[in-house]
Amino acid sequence: MRHTLRILSRRFHSQSIRTRLLAAYVGLLLLGFAALTLVAGSQIAQAARADYEQRLLNEVRLIQQGLSAVISPGDGDTTLTDKAVTTLIEQYQTQLNARIHLYAGNNGGNGGNNHGAPAAGRDSFRDAPEVETAIRNGVVVVERNDDDGRRALFTAAALGDPSRDGFSPGVVQVSVPLDNLQALIWGRWLLLLLVFVGVLTVTVLAVLWVSGSIIRPLLHLRDSALHLSRGDLSHRVTLEGDDEVSAVGKAFNEMATQVQSMLEEQRAFASNTSHELRTPLTTIRLRSEALRYDDTVDADTRAQYVEEIDEEIKRLSALVEDLTLLSRLDAGRADLGQSEIDLVRLANSLIQQHQSQAEAHRQTLSLNAPNSIISIRGSLNHLQIVFRNLLENAIKYTPQGGRIVWTISAEADGVRCRIQDDGQGISPENLERVFERFFRADRARVRNVPGTGLGLALVKSIVDAYGGTVTIESAGLGQGTAAIVFLPVRAALTTVV
Repeated sequence: MRHTLRILSRRFHSQSIRTRLLAAYVGLLLLGFAALTLVAGSQIAQAARADYEQRLLNEVRLIQQGLSAVISPGDGDTTLTDKAVTTLIEQYQTQLNARIHLYAGNNGGNGGNNHGAPAAGRDSFRDAPEVETAIRNGVVVVERNDDDGRRALFTAAALGDPSRDGFSPGVVQVSVPLDNLQALIWGRWLLLLLVFVGVLTVTVLAVLWVSGSIIRPLLHLRDSALHLSRGDLSHRVTLEGDDEVSAVGKAFNEMATQVQSMLEEQRAFASNTSHELRTPLTTIRLRSEALRYDDTVDADTRAQYVEEIDEEIKRLSALVEDLTLLSRLDAGRADLGQSEIDLVRLANSLIQQHQSQAEAHRQTLSLNAPNSIISIRGSLNHLQIVFRNLLENAIKYTPQGGRIVWTISAEADGVRCRIQDDGQGISPENLERVFERFFRADRARVRNVPGTGLGLALVKSIVDAYGGTVTIESAGLGQGTAAIVFLPVRAALTTVV
């Protein structure tokens, strides 16, 4: 049994979603409607029988009244007008499709008096429940076999006054074939089945429509996924509505956009990386070949070549270190550290380290910090990378005689650092791209200004990893630049001295 159920389950799940929906819904509806039809049919059959028996009782009372009008009481007995009674009974039999028997009564309990009774439909009293009930002035419906052996419904009513002493009333008996009632019940069953078939048909059509409205968007999603798998990253799925499937389609389009952007960024990153690596390697190779094979190179030139090779090697090492840290941050594998670092002390140290460089450019480099210890939880190396890159950018892009101010302010939910310069600034079209990897706003001076183009990208990745924010502000070319770094309260602790 279990093996059979497992086979059926596998076959069911191997079908399409539309087939499974149709099978599940139609199966449940068949079971539900079948049970409802059986219960309703049973109730309808009982109600139809009760209604039919009540009508039969009403009819026998009408017949009783009609026959009583043509029967006149005599001196101690009942006289029946044979012709009138026979005619009336035949009319009732035709109208009701029933058999009617008239049983004559007596006036002294001396037996049945059938004088004047019609030949057809007249008989002596019989020992029948409905007749016995009628003699007691009651009316009842009884189901039993008739004289032909068929099932029938019988009822009877008295024609006289059974309360008179010594008087046995006449009784009219009506019998109707049970087939009449069965035909009525089967008619109602047929109507119920027609309603059941109609509701089931409408339900199946509704299930087909609903399943189609669900399957069609899924098919569009499948086609879009196939387009993406074939490399068509520009393809998007078009779905209408605000239902769950449309929400999946929107999420799919967002995913496709992100994948496309990520792949394009990776291609640009790979291209820029290869370019950044190729340039110093070419310089190193040319200088090393000259030192190795050119005997005409003098001692001063050799010393210059060695110095250039050393600078390019340092540049390559810095590039590799930056790329390694970026990859770890992207993968979420960088150790953020839990050391408490005094940000004010770190800022003073970095200011002193870059003071000589600023003085060489005749720049003013100053720190504006509160008289408090602002502790940052994290890695000293990461914080040095962030603020060293921001300071070096400010120095590189600030002309001689310029001013650079680093302001540190403690806030309720964290600490904010602002490094403001009055240098060359950034144009609005380049301001949104400053955090792109290898992006250099000043293309004309790209080889004259040292750097790899990864500084701000690395700063943003580190600050994001600590849950903070970094923004670059500039009013335009020649109007200076401000770098604002905010680290949240969980990374900063302030202690007033």
